[in-house]
Formats: sequence, C-alpha cells, structure tokens
Amino acid sequence: MTEICDLVIKNGYCISFDSKLRLVTKRTSIYISNNKISHIGELKGEYRASKADVKIEASGKIVIPGLVNLHMHSGPVAIRGLAEGLPLFPWLQTYVDPAHRVLTEKDAYADYMLSYVEMVKSGITSVLDMYRFGYRGVEAAEKVGIRTTIAPYVSDLPEYSFLEKPSDNYRLLKEKNGSANGRVRIWIGLEHIVYCSEEAFVKAREYADKYKVGIHTHGEESKQMRKQIKIKYGLYPIQLFGRYGILKRGTVLAHCVWLNETEMNLLSKTNTSVAHCPTSNMKLASGIAPIIELLDKGVNVGLGTDGVKENNRLDMFQEMKISSLLQKVRHLNASIMTPEQVFFMATLGGARALMLERETGTIEIGKKADLVIVDYRRPHLTPVIERNRGNILANLVFSAQPSDVNTVIVDGSVIVRNSKVMTVNEQEIISLANKRAMELLERVDFRDVSSKKTECHGFS
Repeated sequence: MTEICDLVIKNGYCISFDSKLRLVTKRTSIYISNNKISHIGELKGEYRASKADVKIEASGKIVIPGLVNLHMHSGPVAIRGLAEGLPLFPWLQTYVDPAHRVLTEKDAYADYMLSYVEMVKSGITSVLDMYRFGYRGVEAAEKVGIRTTIAPYVSDLPEYSFLEKPSDNYRLLKEKNGSANGRVRIWIGLEHIVYCSEEAFVKAREYADKYKVGIHTHGEESKQMRKQIKIKYGLYPIQLFGRYGILKRGTVLAHCVWLNETEMNLLSKTNTSVAHCPTSNMKLASGIAPIIELLDKGVNVGLGTDGVKENNRLDMFQEMKISSLLQKVRHLNASIMTPEQVFFMATLGGARALMLERETGTIEIGKKADLVIVDYRRPHLTPVIERNRGNILANLVFSAQPSDVNTVIVDGSVIVRNSKVMTVNEQEIISLANKRAMELLERVDFRDVSSKKTECHGFS
C-alpha cells in the first residue's frame, strides 16, 4: 500500500501523552498529511509525497507536541528591560499604563510580529495573547504561522479609556474568529476586575456563550489588591468572578497567586483553568501560586510566560523549570512537581485550557501537526539515556533552551527549520520593532519613579 503524505519525520525520539494521559516515550517516525498526523511508526508499504519529497531526519533529536503559552502580552515591547524594580501596581502605573496611552496600531503590529517570531523560534506553537489592536495581531499570526487565540485588553471604565472597549472585542470576534483556516481565534478579554464593570463581565459571558468562545482575564496576583477587593465587594476575587458568572470550562485565569480553599474549590467545581506564570510572579514579587494544591483539587493548569515587559523573554523551557523548582522550595519537598507534571502543563494542559485538546497538545493520529523538534546533540543535554525513560524528559524540562529548537511545525507547515524562521524575514522584523520602540519612547511620559504613588488601581 502506498500512502500519500506531505511530510515525514524519521527516527525521532518522541515524548507525548496518549489518549489515556499516559506518558509515552519511544523512537519512531511521524507521517503528516493534510495538516494532521496520519501515521506513527514505520509504514509497511511505501509513502509518496503529495507536494514535494519532504523528509526530516530526526536522529539525535526529540519530537514533542508544540508548547502552549497560556498567558502572554505581545507588548509594549518598547519597555522590555526598562520597566524594572517595582511590584505590580506601581509598575503598572509607572511604566505600563503610560506606554499604553501612546501605543499606536503600528507599534502593536511590530510588537506582535516580534513576539510571534520569538515564540515560534523557542518551540511555542500556540499562544493565548492579551494585547491591543487585535486586527494587527491576526495579520501577524497569519504571516508568522503561529496558532494564536487573541483576547484583547478590554476595559469599559473611563479611567482606562486608552484600552480596547468591549464593543471592539465583539467586532473583532465577529469578523476574525476562525481566520487562517481556524488557526487564529478570538476570545473575550477582560483586563482585570478593577478595570471592568460588572456589566462588562456579564456581557462577556453572554457573548462567549453565544459564539462558543472562551474568556480570558487576570486572576489575582497582588496580595494587596486581593485585600482591597474583599473590602470593597465583600468577596475574594474568584468568588466575585463566580458572582459575575464567568467561571466555566473555557475561562482561563492568569496567575491566581493568592487563593484560599474556597476559591480553589470553586475553580475545580466550575472546570475553570489557571495559567501559571512563575517567572513573572517572581519578577514582580507577587508571590508563589499554590499550584500543587490546585492540581490536587483537579484544577487544569497550564503555563504562561506573561509579557516581555514582565518576564523579558518568551521562553517556555524557562517556565517549565522554574514552575517545578518554585513548588519544591515552597513545600521544601524535592519530590513534587515532577518533569511529567510540568511537561503536561506546557502541552496538553494548555491545549485543554484553550479547548483545543481534540486538535493539539499530544502526538496522536488524527490530531493537528503542531510539533517541535529539539536537537539533543548539545553539551548541556548530554548524556542521552533512553532506556527505561532515562533522562531525556528531565533534561528537556531542566536543561533545554530555546536555541536547542531545530524545527517547528504548525498546522502541518514547517515554519522554523534549522532554527531559522521560514515564513518571514527575522531581521526586518527586529529592525521594525527597534524603530517603533524608539518612536514610542519619544512620545511616552513615564512617571517619576521616585515620586510614584503606590495605591492599587481603582482604589486610590
């Protein structure tokens, strides 16, 4: 029998979860046809390429499902490396909001392009992106080739009039959801509890239900804000989300650093997902999220980098390692937060949160071909021990780097090969991002850090 395929990955060491959530590690070949995985293993017959004879030799490499970045802001890139040394809300007031006030559509496009290139080069095939000027994000995703879910920064309060309005989000949803053959999706975005009225949350739920899309907002990462919300509303943040009706499968809450038992139980009961962003939480001194407790309660948790301004790089290998180490030191228990757990969060956990687990997140026949090939012929990944699962997954989690990513395939198309982006001109994008950043910095009026206010947003 002769099978027709578009792409063959030969002799790679594959690591993935199967349909029963068991970790499977084996050396095999993967055949891709019409953007999906059509066969795993060696074909008994021959195969014939439908377009061109495309074969990737993966000896000395591992093949994993594409990494899912479950919470990220594409910019403002201009303040990467400038917005340093402050906790969350003074940081927002001093650096982030002033940059957003002068951000233009052209700035946002450059930010999207740069961020999407950085992500695909580091093995991220899917992202939940909360940023501005969503039409330009759609355009960037179509060009770069990443799978993206855009949930715009939305506020309906006058003091945040520089952000997108709910009506902007709904228009984007109606016009662009499902673009790029379904690779680009639009969700409902709500910046934060104190950026949005109750009406905004209620309407968000209605639109999400009507169009069968998800909702993305920030769970609480600030201990100070959590206290302020309890004083003002008589409820803690997750309880307030519950009153607004947005807790459900398809809702993703970023951070969730400060939770009590009642809130964690509510997340579990409603099948709400959490995007854990350990590097961002460390940098802004927000705290350590109770991830072990959430997992023990059956809450689905994925990993996110957060934005370049609060992380400095978009690196899911970093997030896997830090998420494991943080929980070990928090609980003083070296045996917890295993490589298997964090790898699950970075792949299938993220896909579940995005309601894409039937399409991506694992290497299985019939799923979309969102795959990453990592070159293991590196000093920091040596030795390679395959027997009895060996050390390959542990080294992927604790030792691998974005520069080890050799090939990235999204929706069956090779968008990174030999560590080079194939879809766009990387140097042109870097030049454009630099140009737009310099122009934005000439317009922005940062507050004087020495005289900054320290109150929480919405509670002055």
